[in-house]
Amino acid sequence: MSPTALIEEMAKNLNRKSDIDCEFYETSHNVLDPRNLSLDYNNLIIFHDLILEKQNKCETYYIRGRHSNVDCFYLCQNYLILPRETIRENATFIVLFKQDLKNINHIYNDHRSNDVSKDELRNLCKEAWKKPHDFVVIDFTGDLYNGRYRIGLDEFYISV
Repeated sequence: MSPTALIEEMAKNLNRKSDIDCEFYETSHNVLDPRNLSLDYNNLIIFHDLILEKQNKCETYYIRGRHSNVDCFYLCQNYLILPRETIRENATFIVLFKQDLKNINHIYNDHRSNDVSKDELRNLCKEAWKKPHDFVVIDFTGDLYNGRYRIGLDEFYISV
């Protein structure tokens, strides 16, 4: 089932018509510039499997997207390949599935703050990844004592 059909099917189950418009692109070349999107709508763009392409369009969304009422998701297998000054440093929410130590160290170094030590982040990851398919969430907009670091979406980690 296509993603658009799935959304329509879900809307039927809610007994209402979906007012969500979906567009899908095979390459980043066809993606609109965020300045061309309507401010009348909440816009969501998901970048997936674009790591081998030029990142210009993706970077534009991470730099200018907020001004165009756009939220971005970037799904990738390797954090280090993402452009640091644009995508990595403008991320406000990171979801980490099982990673190697090198990636964890880079994530810590990129977003270092005084709220957790590198060892604490490593231990948090190790604990989360004991369960199959579980993940660590780092919410840079969240309060340290109210969900900045999580296992899954609802188990908060509080540094001591």
